[in-house]
Amino acid sequence: MDFDTLGNSRSEFNQSSDLTSTSLHPGMVTTDLLLSGATTKQAKFFINVLAEPAEVVAEYLVPNIRSIPANGSMKPTYFRFLTGLKAYSQIFSRIAFGARRNRYVVED
Repeated sequence: MDFDTLGNSRSEFNQSSDLTSTSLHPGMVTTDLLLSGATTKQAKFFINVLAEPAEVVAEYLVPNIRSIPANGSMKPTYFRFLTGLKAYSQIFSRIAFGARRNRYVVED
């Protein structure tokens, strides 16, 4: 099944039922699996700059998820913790000011 077919099926489903879809994008979350992959200079850089602990991401996502039934909207819902603007500003802050250096893993 390609993405166009999936998107069309999802759209038809949403129109013909009382259900809606929700898309969650937590960004980069610090987990043992993520940190175990911090073996290159580039990986360490991006983990330190972009990753957040699960608790921080959950503080944002959980209240938003819980508000879905309350708002009564039947439109598909999209939640993004790490937006493009936020990611770019964190990368800029790191390059310009050294922010978030060695935050989770020691960089070479």
